[in-house]
Amino acid sequence: MLQRFAALPWFYQLSSRPLELLVGLCLFATAAAGAAVRDVASTSIAILFLTSLFYMRKWPVWWRALSRDEWLLLSALGLYTLSGLLSYYNVGDESEYIKHMGRYIRFLFIVPVYLLLARDGKQYFKYLLAGSIVSGPLYLGIALNSVASKSGLPASGYYHHITFGDAAMLNAVFLAAMLVTWKVRPVLKVVVAVSLLCALYASVLSQARGAWLALPFCGALLFYLTLKSYQVKIKIVVPVLLLVTAVIAVSPAGKVIESRVIEAAHEIESFASGEKVDTSVGGRLAMWDIALEVWREHPVLGTGPGDFDQEIMCRQSQGIYPSIDVHASVHNIYLQALATTGTVG
Repeated sequence: MLQRFAALPWFYQLSSRPLELLVGLCLFATAAAGAAVRDVASTSIAILFLTSLFYMRKWPVWWRALSRDEWLLLSALGLYTLSGLLSYYNVGDESEYIKHMGRYIRFLFIVPVYLLLARDGKQYFKYLLAGSIVSGPLYLGIALNSVASKSGLPASGYYHHITFGDAAMLNAVFLAAMLVTWKVRPVLKVVVAVSLLCALYASVLSQARGAWLALPFCGALLFYLTLKSYQVKIKIVVPVLLLVTAVIAVSPAGKVIESRVIEAAHEIESFASGEKVDTSVGGRLAMWDIALEVWREHPVLGTGPGDFDQEIMCRQSQGIYPSIDVHASVHNIYLQALATTGTVG
């Protein structure tokens, strides 16, 4: 049996390039199940980082080969990590700071991993695409199982339902880009389209409203780029979009979206009127308001990573937003950086 496999061309190509197979499988696993199955993404990133260390001597060469945009992106990741270290100046809770700095360090780990991937990026792309295609049915299966076992609750995998829904939507947008730009046989396009719909439905079942908000913006940008490049005709795209919209509207997914949108609108109105702030959306708006106030008090270096929960409790003792839950996270990555690491971050 092993000899038969060894005689196959694709098996020979994979076995003769172990580095490509190792890196490719990490990308495949992260795209396919990184936000749904425990430790898949973190293990993959750890393997990629450790692999990159074997090529430290080549880092300077790979760095010089980067484009200007890539250099700016990776430099920004390094500087973001540095901003977390600088903000130690204002930190009050050192144990919480150390825990939060673990997240900042991961941004720095991306730099050598990116250098490793950029070295032979084209050969790894097929693994990423394959993982995204697998993710659609996989995420939908996990979502349906979650809904069946926990009736009334948002669908999720091992991690939080927002993480689950955001990852499903990310894969859906990526597959949509492939669908309109990838020149392959119609059968493969059908496979991509089916996986895309599965990922979208999984995201809807997750009730992650942030992911839903991203979809129209990404969709509009993709629509503009495809029309600009004359890769698709508007008389084909518009009927397809109308058909997808109609299917979602009449399916159970449409009711989920409608109820969550109505709920969000009501919570925003309640927060604006001061009637109630301890809701899902109201609590976020309150934390964002506190984050901006914290930044105004510490405009340069912020209050320090891990101190945001103390800022909430301090204001609650003064009667400001006394009913919201206390979190160390602002629930917005941009305002989180602004509040905890200031303008530098």
